[in-house]
Amino acid sequence: MTLNFNRPFLAMITLILWAAKVSSGPALSYGGNVDTTMWMLSGSVFECRFEQPIPDYGRAVFNHTAGEDVTFQLETNRNLMAYSKAQISLNPPPWQPSGPSESLGSAAIVKDQPNLSLDAERTNQFLHALLEGKWPTITHKTFYDQDRFVQVHVSAIRFDKYYQDYIRCVNQLLPMNFEQVARSKVHFKIGQSEIDPKDTDMLNRIVFYIKHDPRVFAVYLDGHSDNIGRRYDNRQTSKLRVESVERYFIKQGISPDMITTRFHGDRYPVADNRTAKGRAENRRVTIRLELREDMPIPDDLLFKLPEDATVLPR
Repeated sequence: MTLNFNRPFLAMITLILWAAKVSSGPALSYGGNVDTTMWMLSGSVFECRFEQPIPDYGRAVFNHTAGEDVTFQLETNRNLMAYSKAQISLNPPPWQPSGPSESLGSAAIVKDQPNLSLDAERTNQFLHALLEGKWPTITHKTFYDQDRFVQVHVSAIRFDKYYQDYIRCVNQLLPMNFEQVARSKVHFKIGQSEIDPKDTDMLNRIVFYIKHDPRVFAVYLDGHSDNIGRRYDNRQTSKLRVESVERYFIKQGISPDMITTRFHGDRYPVADNRTAKGRAENRRVTIRLELREDMPIPDDLLFKLPEDATVLPR
C-alpha cells in the first residue's frame, strides 16, 4: 500500500518531531515579553530598518533596502546556535499555548553577521504572522552541546501599533538602490554611435539616482567596439559612442564636471569577436558610478515620523 502525504502534512509532522526533540532536553528561550518588548525604526530614502531587541541575545531586524523586498535578519551579540540549519516556525503567543504552530522550514546559521537571513517570502510571512499576533520563532541546538537547544522568538506585542510607521518609511524609499545602477552597459549596432531608444529607460534610472543621492560624486564612461575594421576607426567609433552617452547625461541635467570619458576601441573585449553575439557584447559603453561611502546621509534624506505618528520606544 502506498501512502501519499501532501506538503502541509509533512511540514506539520516535521514541526511536531522537532518540538518533541526540543522538549526532551533543556532549552534556553530568548525574546521580549509584555514588559520588555520594544520596536525601533530608523531609515532614510535608501533603507528602512525595523527592529526588535532580543534581551540578552541580539536583534531581530526587518531590513528593507530601496528597490528590493524586505528581508528578516537575526543579529546576535553572541551566537549560541550551531552553525547548521535551524528550524523556523510561527508559534502562538504564550497565553494561547493550545494554538496551532506552522513550520516554515529551515535556514542556515552562519558565523558572519547577520547570523541568519530569510528570503523575502518567509520574511513577509513573518510580518503577516506578527500582524495576526503570532510569534515567529527560531529553534536550534547549541554549538556546544547537541542535546541542548536555544529558542529565539520575535514578540508580536504592540507590533500592529508600530507597523504603520514602518510602512511610512517604506513608502518614501527610492525606487532603486546604488548597487542596481552602479554598473551598467549601453550596447550599439554595427557601425553606429547613437543611443538605442530602448536604452533610455535604463539611462533615466541612472540619472534619477544620481540626482537623489548626493554621495555620488563621479560617473565614468568607457567606450568600446568590436574588432571589425581598422583599429583607428574602431577607436574613433568608441569615442563617438561614449560622447553620445555623455551628451545624454548632460542634457538630462548631470554636471559635466562629474563625468570622465575614455575610449578604447577594440582593446578590451568582454566576449569572443569571432561570433556575432560576442561582437554585439563588445560594442558597448560601460557606466560606472562612484559613491562617497564615508559621507553622512543629509538630514533631509533621513526618515522622520510625522508629528501625529506613534512614538516608538527607544
